Amino acid sequence: MISNRTEYAIRALAELAKADGSMKSNDIARLQRIPPKFLPHILSDLAKSGLIRTSRGFGGGIRLNVDPRRITFRSVVEAVQGPIVAYECLIGPTTCQLEDCCNIRLVWKQIQGAVEDVLNTTTLHDIISENGNQTEVKNGDQR
Repeated sequence: MISNRTEYAIRALAELAKADGSMKSNDIARLQRIPPKFLPHILSDLAKSGLIRTSRGFGGGIRLNVDPRRITFRSVVEAVQGPIVAYECLIGPTTCQLEDCCNIRLVWKQIQGAVEDVLNTTTLHDIISENGNQTEVKNGDQR
């Protein structure tokens, strides 16, 4: 399951992709209606993963560290919430005693594969260009 933190991270990255230069975290939070208390933690995860870079002081701020065409949704999900697993039994070979004879596991693997395909092929650039660079949230609706 994709968490709210991950959605906030994608929205923050979209805002940074639109920006001409650095942005302040409070501006990102305001424009995307992301709760300001959550954003610093999300930005920290994104910085640790190398997707953004931050600088302090006068003229400082946050900016993308990677071209939006190279930032996949998978990289964002994994930066913020870790590996994507459709169901527990797919975590590793010893997580389920029924692994060798379970037909349900095949369905979970298909779901996992479909989700990974979308996350691997959808980039930050895709969403900002599909939305005509209108990622600002207005009246509670994402545009």
